[in-house]
Order: sequence, then structure tokens, then C-alpha cells
Amino acid sequence: MNRRQGPVTLMFILCTCTSALAQGPCSVQSSKLACALPEEYGSTQAFESVLARVSGHPFHFINDFGVTLTPLTADIGRQAILLPLASPSSGVVFTYNTSLKTFVASTGSMGPILGERAETVGRHRLFVGFSYQFFNFDKLDGINLKSFPNVLTHTDDNRDDSPNPPTSASLCSITPANGSSLNGCGFIRDRIETQNSISLEENQYTAYVTFGLTRRIDLSAVIPVITVRMSISSQATIVPGTNGMITPTPGSPDAKNNNQCTLVSGSLVCSSNGAPYFFHLFHNCPNTSPPSGLSGLASACLNHTFPDFAFTGSGSAPSNSATGIGDVVGRVKWNAWEAERAGFAVGLDVRFPSGDSLNYLGSGSYGVKPFAVFSYRARVSPHVLVGTEWNTDSVAAGDLVAGTKGKVPNDFVYSVGADAKVTKWLTGAFDIVGQKIFNAETVAVAPMPFLANCGACTADPTPAMDMRNTLVTNSNSSYNITNASMGIKLRPIPGLGRLVLTGNVLVRLDDGGLRSKAAPLFGLGYTF
Repeated sequence: MNRRQGPVTLMFILCTCTSALAQGPCSVQSSKLACALPEEYGSTQAFESVLARVSGHPFHFINDFGVTLTPLTADIGRQAILLPLASPSSGVVFTYNTSLKTFVASTGSMGPILGERAETVGRHRLFVGFSYQFFNFDKLDGINLKSFPNVLTHTDDNRDDSPNPPTSASLCSITPANGSSLNGCGFIRDRIETQNSISLEENQYTAYVTFGLTRRIDLSAVIPVITVRMSISSQATIVPGTNGMITPTPGSPDAKNNNQCTLVSGSLVCSSNGAPYFFHLFHNCPNTSPPSGLSGLASACLNHTFPDFAFTGSGSAPSNSATGIGDVVGRVKWNAWEAERAGFAVGLDVRFPSGDSLNYLGSGSYGVKPFAVFSYRARVSPHVLVGTEWNTDSVAAGDLVAGTKGKVPNDFVYSVGADAKVTKWLTGAFDIVGQKIFNAETVAVAPMPFLANCGACTADPTPAMDMRNTLVTNSNSSYNITNASMGIKLRPIPGLGRLVLTGNVLVRLDDGGLRSKAAPLFGLGYTF
């Protein structure tokens, strides 16, 4: 059985498999958005109370949180990296007129929107702009974030509570080939099936400024302000692996703790009543040992919706939000070669981790992206950009409980398209904007085998396994993020040709990474 199963975001029992010495940002109660997911079922210190008040049996379910959270956290953080850097050549540029011996505003195309062209803004010219873009993220690696399953299984245990326990240590194992899962090990078959939903929206307000240092060199800065809203929900169902009619060894911890318990005025009153024994039930279960066995358990014993602060005594809220500055980007671009219509430029983007990565406002890492641009001026002006981006480590891509950093993957970036002069006042633009992400972790929903209910657990059931869809993690994967950018640029005021308004929509063409529905963009810019 795959031992790396676990939700990217929704993990039962973050605490029980994490060292008490963990000092990460989510090891204690936190209001950070990145901690809302690991604390959905309660904070590290408090979650055991969800079941321990009933059975006293440790809540031993596989916790791959530090690994399986990485794809979601890194992809959300990378949205700051994906901010469109509005090029000064996207607005009005000034070209040198040899007959007039001065710079004049170009009357051609107003350039691409999310693409790039080789021209610079002009010596000592200043380009100032603002844009607004909205993202409604609904997929992660093709998985529907509004509805995805995940199955959590019990860890191996060194206690076999059979009536005649083995004379030497025996391993209770969820992997039949590696150990027992019958008799007094039947509790190992219990699992928790969850159906999860994440709603994630981002409003992105970006200011950008470009100064023409020389005729061929531009200096640019991009300053984003971001608002992120996130809602989370998980319906958890405990699936007992036995019918409760197994017999723990008299005097064992399980025999002592798995007594009949009845909820009286909000408190559990327990008495020794023998079988049936159920080892994992929610703490508001009204009767943990019904005479009729499994069929007699109330719905509250096996089902609950999280997050629920009143139920867990800690943890996140169903809805969370954060607002702040994102990752600031600086750019230098050099127009290295220019002919009558064609041009070639090279440049360098440097991203600074100014955004709070734990609130999904930034990547938490430095990034360096050298790039090259070729463009050709005509009524329909083609252009192409290629580059590569190197990123440092980030706590948002690592273990949020232990506080260790993880690698933000490097990538190859490109855009190719054309902008067309429709009239003097109107330009149309189309681009394919893409990335190739290297050595990243991805997730998928796949059918996996889980131990079937063994009844009284005297023999393996037929069939021995149940197939259930669950999240699985794939490491060292590479994937593409490809979008189509379509929009217009407009000079709205006659006599004020340096003012440009922009309207654009970004549409996904594949499902790699964290993806949004069609993302609208509105902007304006002015060249002084």
C-alpha cells in the first residue's frame, strides 16, 4: 500500500507524528493562511482530544503532511512569481527621429500586454502604470479543488492485543505482507475517508514604473499588493475495519480504555461492558459500545465536518483572508541590437521575497530570471521571449510544522505572440505565455487498495482489499503551465495619446500546477 498517501492540504493528525520540539510556524496555533490547512482539524497540541476522550487509543494515522503539502503551498506562493511584469514597450514608446534629431512618440502598435518586445521606453522617459487582475483558483494538477477525496490509514503498531498474544514482539501492519492485520491487530484496518473542498481567490493590484536610463537601457520596478481569500471544508468519515467483536487481551490498554461510554450532559460516562470494541470514534459519540455492534453506532460517532473550532478546541476558521504587499520585482533591459524594423534585447529580472509567504502573498524566495527578446515592427508585430528562472529555498515550500525550508522549483519561461495595429487608437494583442517547471512535486487522484473490513477478524475477508480514490504525491515531476493572453489596448482621449487603457483575459490551456479560471486584467499607463 502506498505509504505516501495524504492530502495536499487536509491532514488528520499533524501533531501525533511530529516532534514535540518542532518550532515551525504551524507547530502552534497561528492565524497565518498557510497554517489554516494543517490546523483544519485542530492545532498540534489539541487534536488528540478529537478521539482520545472516547477510546484512549493513540490517533495513529499516516501523516505525510510535510511532503504532501508542498505542491499546494509552493504553487500558491508561486503565483507571486507569475505576476505579469508590464513592459514599458507595452505602452507608448519613443523612437529617435533622425531627421528631427529628437525622440518622438511611436504611432504604431501599442505593443503586447503580457508579452514583451525589444524596444525601450526612450532616454529619460518615465512610464507609470497600474493593473488589476483577479484569479479564481479551482484546480491543482488537474484535480478539482472544490471536491477531492483523500483516505487516511492507520500507522503500523507494535501492540497485538490478541487473546493469546505472541511470546515475542509482533508488528500490526497495514501491509499484510509485512505483518498481521487480524485478531488483536484488527484496529489497524480502521481508516478515515475525507471529501475536501478548497476555495481560493486572489485579487492582484500591481503598480509598475519604468525609467529610460539611456536610449537602449530601461530600469523597471513592479510592486504588487495582493488580497487572498481562502475557504476550506472537509467531511471526514471513520470507516471501522472490524465489526467490533474482537477480543483484546484482558488487562491490555485497549481492553481498559475501550469500554462502553455514554454521553451524559456533555460528559462521557464509561463502564466495563465488554465487546463490541471500536478504537477510533469521534469524541461526541453518544454510545461507543452499542449491543448491535457496528450498525448501532450513531452518525456522530463516525462523521464530522471540519474545521470546527468548538469541536477541536483549536485550529483554523472555515474562511480566512490576508492582504499585503507581494514580491517586488526589479528589471533591467538592454536593447542590444536594433534595425529599421527588428530588434533584439536581453534583460534580467530579480524578485525579492517582500511578500509574506505564510499568508500566500509571496514566494518566500529570491528569484533571478535572465531573458532574451526578439521583436519585429509591422502592422502585425510578432515577438518572442525566452528565459530561465532560478529560485532559492522557501519555508512555504517546506515543512510548516518543523520549520524546515523546501526548494522552490526552477523553470523555463517563454511567451510568443503578436500585437496588431487596428487603428491609431486601438491595438489587439495575443500571446501564448508558458512555463516549464522542473523537479517539482505534484499530486493526483488515483484508486488505491486499502484493507477491507475483516468482521471478527479471525481470517482475511474476501476480497481482502477495498479500492478507494485518494490523493497520491509524485516527486521530482516536471510539468507545463500554458496560458493564452488575449486583449486590447486603447488610447481613449484624443490629444492625450500617451494615456493607454488595457483590457485582457488570461485563459489556461493545460492543467499543470495551481490553475485559475479565466483571469481578467484591467490596466492603465502613461508615458511622461
